[in-house]
Amino acid sequence: MDTKLKNINDNVAVRTLAFIMCITLFAAAIIGSTAAIIGIEKAGRSFTLDEIFGTKNYLESSDLQEEFRRQSSNLLSLAAEYKSEDNIKAGKLLDEDEGDLYNAVGQLYYDGVYYCGEKRITANKVQVSYDAIQESGSFRPVMILNGVEYPIQNYNYNENYIDMDYEEAKNFAYEYVTYDLDIANSDLRKAFSEANKEQIAEIKNTIIKNQLRDFNALKDELSSQKGLVYFATDGANVHTNMKLSASAEDKLSAPELKEFETYPAYMVYKAGKLTKVPQSVNNTTSWIRDIDQTIEDSFFKQYNDSLTIYLAFNDDYIKAKQEVYQNTSDIIQLLPLIIGCAAGCLIIFLYLAVTTGRKDEKGERRLYTLDRIWTELQIAGVFAAAAAGVWVAVSSLQNWGYSKNMSSMEISVLALMYTAIAAVGLWFILSCIRLLKARRFIKSTLIYKLFYKLWSLVIYRWLGKIWSAIKEIYKGSSLMKKIIIITLGACLLSATVFLAPLIFLIIVVFVPKWVTKFEGIKEGLEEVKNGNLTYKISVEGDGELDRLAQNINEISEASSIAVQNELKNQRMKTDLISNVSHDLKTPLTSMVTYIDLLKKEGLDSENAPEYLRILDEKTERLRHLTEDLFEAAKASSGAMPVHLEKVELLSLINQGLGEMDNRIQASGLDFIINAERDKYYVLADGQLLWRVVENLLGNVLKYALENSRVYIDVKEILTRNGETANMVTLEMKNISKNPLNIRADELMERFKRGDESRTTEGSGLGLAIAKDLVKLQRGWFEIFIDGDLFKAQVMLNTYDEERNSKVI
Repeated sequence: MDTKLKNINDNVAVRTLAFIMCITLFAAAIIGSTAAIIGIEKAGRSFTLDEIFGTKNYLESSDLQEEFRRQSSNLLSLAAEYKSEDNIKAGKLLDEDEGDLYNAVGQLYYDGVYYCGEKRITANKVQVSYDAIQESGSFRPVMILNGVEYPIQNYNYNENYIDMDYEEAKNFAYEYVTYDLDIANSDLRKAFSEANKEQIAEIKNTIIKNQLRDFNALKDELSSQKGLVYFATDGANVHTNMKLSASAEDKLSAPELKEFETYPAYMVYKAGKLTKVPQSVNNTTSWIRDIDQTIEDSFFKQYNDSLTIYLAFNDDYIKAKQEVYQNTSDIIQLLPLIIGCAAGCLIIFLYLAVTTGRKDEKGERRLYTLDRIWTELQIAGVFAAAAAGVWVAVSSLQNWGYSKNMSSMEISVLALMYTAIAAVGLWFILSCIRLLKARRFIKSTLIYKLFYKLWSLVIYRWLGKIWSAIKEIYKGSSLMKKIIIITLGACLLSATVFLAPLIFLIIVVFVPKWVTKFEGIKEGLEEVKNGNLTYKISVEGDGELDRLAQNINEISEASSIAVQNELKNQRMKTDLISNVSHDLKTPLTSMVTYIDLLKKEGLDSENAPEYLRILDEKTERLRHLTEDLFEAAKASSGAMPVHLEKVELLSLINQGLGEMDNRIQASGLDFIINAERDKYYVLADGQLLWRVVENLLGNVLKYALENSRVYIDVKEILTRNGETANMVTLEMKNISKNPLNIRADELMERFKRGDESRTTEGSGLGLAIAKDLVKLQRGWFEIFIDGDLFKAQVMLNTYDEERNSKVI
């Protein structure tokens, strides 16, 4: 089912038929709406739903109330404004201060011309100048119109203009004549009227003719209204279409009120009171309810107690209106057709909107050639089609309003125009929908394309550079930010006249000083580059350049220290090779010597046992030396496996003392252990820590003064490196039997001994191995020398069940 529906939606014939049906239904709905509007206009109905579908009685309609308002306004104009032809011809309607004549004179003054129909009337200009005259001991500004002086009125409304001298009064007159003088000024208007008597007289005649024409047209309009009965008088003039009897003074008297009450709809205004049937307050439309009050107010504004107006619509008028008013069945019959066409058009449009621009087999939206033009043109096409449709509708209604007729040919042409406009508009709308679905609506605009090219070619490149510069400033050092701020501030301050000299002075005073510092730094860098690491750059302050110079001096000093350390390392490497060679060569030489003696004397010689004993000692020493070398290499490289666990340090020390008890007794040393507790648990590798303790004890037995005391202190201390933690320290202190003429850091180097003559046993690797082994166990190892006092210190982390279990 889905496949069949997809095939139908993708079928070009089906979509083309839907397109044609959509524009046809649209045109039919518009033509039907136009016909309905014309029908409502013919029926004389108001364009409200309540009037069309609700009100059935003309006497209760808004149209009747509107007709009362319109005709009462015409009668008021006839009786109170125009009055009579003699009144118009006498120029009683002409007002010098307002109205048509006032406006015409103003136009003649400002434009210099006035057109009476096709006739051109040219004005005589008034010569305007200014001066000041002396009056009562002071000067008064005046304007001069055609050579006649006219004092400027109200010149002294401001106290600043009292007691003016001649120049001040003349300047005031100049300002007034130049900027404030206009035709509303009575003196200017009088002078202009005197200079243009003939022109104004001709204008008056033209206005009077126009008023007479409007008066007669209004009378003809009232007389042509069939079924309209009226009587209007201002007390002197009477306007009526009724046959009335004349009074003794040959004046037409007002009709009797009872006569008007016989009409189905009437209005009487007499002695300042309005009587009207039907009343507007009972109408269902809100804005119609105030018509009675509006009519009465317009009559009352004439302030004429003699104003009397009678207005009525007879039975024939009401009957004719009622027949037309109720004959709206044709209009109502059109409404279902109009609504059906509109609904069908909307449904088909939604179908076209949903199915247009569907994805093809590759998943891409289908676009047509029209879709590739600029989006602005497509939007313009939609609005142009809408504007054309509105223009055709308005023009057709206006043409019908003039002719009150529309032929079948005109209706056919109108339908074709609506169809063409709808086709163009729908095509552009569907094109916009396809662009929206393809997400190309914005990208297809001319503005976007121009901006994209401008962005890619110019703006993006320069904005990128500006943004990079801003990021460099933001991420830059404080020196860069200071230089930028100072430079920008100098630019802003130097742009002012008063601060420019200050900026000039600052540049002259401070810039040479900064340049001198920069040149000093440059010279110092050259010295350092050439190898003079002892050169120091002069530092005089705490500015950026001074701190830079200080940093360069520290770098030179650090480089000098590094060179000294490198020389020391080279010397140490040489000593290392020399010591290793010596320690290996000594036992080998002895072994070669005694082997030669055994060869010469034979194994039966009485010295053979002694020779063999010496060979065994030298071989054992060479073996120990080789083992120490391998152990030192493994400990130094970190390749030795480490298993951290809970180890009791004090027991390990006592175990070492027990195993070396014979050597301790032979040395005569007295070992004294100081400990606050019975047990100290540390986080360490048991085997490696035993090797450390063994090396320290062996070092003491080899180099401590005989029959002296050796102190072993074990205690817990607190240290801080990021967090507070407990540590256990082991200190061994003894007096050296040989002078310690060596630094502590050198003593921990490989193959270094306290006895520089190298007459003692040992390889000189014990302390170096101990230091590396402690480091592998995350501890610290240091030695201290104070005269003949030698102290070795080992620091290890205290074992904590919760914290160290995670580490292990």
